[in-house]
Amino acid sequence: MSAQTAPFRIIKFWTEYKRAAGGLKEIDKVEYCAVGMAQKATTVARIADLRRIREAPDPDDVASNIARDRWAFIERHYNAWKAGQATPEHGTPLAAWPGITAEQADVFRTAGLRAVEDIAQATDSVINRINLPGVREIQKNAQRFLEAADSTAIADRMAEKDKQIASLTADLEELKQLILRQQDEDEEEDKPKRRGRPPKVAADEATT
Repeated sequence: MSAQTAPFRIIKFWTEYKRAAGGLKEIDKVEYCAVGMAQKATTVARIADLRRIREAPDPDDVASNIARDRWAFIERHYNAWKAGQATPEHGTPLAAWPGITAEQADVFRTAGLRAVEDIAQATDSVINRINLPGVREIQKNAQRFLEAADSTAIADRMAEKDKQIASLTADLEELKQLILRQQDEDEEEDKPKRRGRPPKVAADEATT
């Protein structure tokens, strides 16, 4: 299926980020539609789902072959888009920040700013070269975003420490109770045993 004969067209690609163990998880998505239907009906799909096709084509599996042709068409455009979407080695990716649109993010990437930290820390000379309305306010918003993220991270760390302290306190209390019980048992064993017959037996013998 060629780009000229494709029964649909690609509207856009983008990356969503979700919190996961170890950091942020990237989820690439695509929106496409039938030719002439962009304003009426579009389809959004995850790239990972689209590329899950069987290796060997089956001429009798119509649905599988349609999916294969669709991915073959989308893949070329996706690879070209992905080549310009390098994820920053450090910092928060622009796609993970709701403070700018995808179009604004593309402008910043073109200027070499690929992370929110890059925008927040950019010098005046760099910011002045970015042709976007309100670019100064965007930079301030980036700084506010990072400050809020730092505050959240500190709060999370404090909550984790409180949890650890509570757990240690409970362990110490349990150990304390165990020691007290052991001391009581030891004291009970150390008490002198009473000699002679039990009082009731002695009383019975006296009456006989």
